[in-house]
Amino acid sequence: MSERLKRAGPPVLVCLWLGLLGGQGVSAQNLRAHIQVLSSDPAKVRIELELPAPVDSLSFRNTYAGVIGLGERIANLEASDSNRAVAIRKLAPGEYQAAEVFTRVRYEAVINERLQPSEMSHVSWLGVNQGLLMLADLLPQRFSKVATAIGIDLPTGWSVTSNARREETEFRTTDPDKVVFLVGATLREKTRRVGTSDVTFATGSKWPFSDDDALKSAEKLIKEYSELTGHRLTSNSTIMLIPFPGDVGPERWSAETRGNLVVLMLGRHANRKAVYGKLGIVLSHEIFHLWVPNALALDGDYDWFFEGFTLYQALLTDLRLGLISFKTYLDTLSRVYSAYLSSPTTSQTLPEASQRRWTTGSSVVYNQGMLVAFIYDLKLRKATDCGVSLGHIYRRLFELRGAGQKSANETIIKILNEPLGMEKFSSVYVESPTRLNLELELAHFGIELRRETSSSGPIKLGVTKDLNQSQRKFLRCLGYRD
Repeated sequence: MSERLKRAGPPVLVCLWLGLLGGQGVSAQNLRAHIQVLSSDPAKVRIELELPAPVDSLSFRNTYAGVIGLGERIANLEASDSNRAVAIRKLAPGEYQAAEVFTRVRYEAVINERLQPSEMSHVSWLGVNQGLLMLADLLPQRFSKVATAIGIDLPTGWSVTSNARREETEFRTTDPDKVVFLVGATLREKTRRVGTSDVTFATGSKWPFSDDDALKSAEKLIKEYSELTGHRLTSNSTIMLIPFPGDVGPERWSAETRGNLVVLMLGRHANRKAVYGKLGIVLSHEIFHLWVPNALALDGDYDWFFEGFTLYQALLTDLRLGLISFKTYLDTLSRVYSAYLSSPTTSQTLPEASQRRWTTGSSVVYNQGMLVAFIYDLKLRKATDCGVSLGHIYRRLFELRGAGQKSANETIIKILNEPLGMEKFSSVYVESPTRLNLELELAHFGIELRRETSSSGPIKLGVTKDLNQSQRKFLRCLGYRD
């Protein structure tokens, strides 16, 4: 943020905050929050809270999505009760304890842009021209599911958009952990009705494609996944598109889907075809998260499925919609397999790796999870003469949404094992620490593994040169064209 912002005029929403403190239109059981952008160097915001009930301690999230030290960004915390200051001490980064209860708190958060670029879609930051304010790392954790009214003071000329419900000059939510605010000087947003809900595209930057083009890409994917799962989104969704830092092309990107929101940081220094093509490919995975896991109510760590399997299903979607060729489909799986082979051998099962996703399980969750989905899809198509594919498993999962199914791993494994011929698949590939060998797995499907130079050279998956009639028919149902 520039020096100009330090000297900006009075906050634009002071009257809103006074109204919140006065209790106008907000239940006493709700959290009342006010966020004010203070300065640029360091990038700093002030947060004031009126709590729904007296408390004597606060705990802020210290890690998220592999980003550590978030609690250290909280500073100058003050507590009070009935306009009387309450002594409160810091026990550890993000951990505070008072000798008596309090009902109001004020503190600052230093949210410098000095994050790794790949981290900036996951946590709050503030730059010269724009920033992301995420309530998950700005509010105490005990209020992550409390109905909340939020007011925001911004520098003159700045505006804000959010996935939270806007009511005149304030935002409201019943799930603060999922709320993100995009703030900046040149924001614009566009909304389109898709099925039974609205999708909004928001950005503050110039792109080599139009906002309408971005919405068309999202619309196509939402319709595709509604058909695939048999489930229509009931809540409105938002896509925030932000340039990936630096002079980079669309091969550099970072994204997160939380609640009804997709945050995507994408390199934009390339021609329209390259940037727009990558937008569609990344969105195909991230938008699918609006369904899996966000539209499901399953308990437990099943990242292997909602990341690994969903990566593969999104790849199939890219192929079906013509976003990629069959060669690119195989090339993508080649890169994933090469990365998998270069990672250390692990004794973790897929569910166990999901529990350690942000420490030691990331490679297994993404790479092995995606490759297991690939193997499952091939075997399932083969067993059913191309009558059933992985997509049918997602529809089956949504058929069970209202049947009281809660345990994610138990439910998903049961569904994977249901088709005839697949009864033992999960015990071998999901519940056991299997080391995958694609060369053996692909032997009968008309896909072969090649090394371009030596036994240690790059791996390439390709269509077998002399396909028999059965293999050709099978690959065509997968998306192959001669």
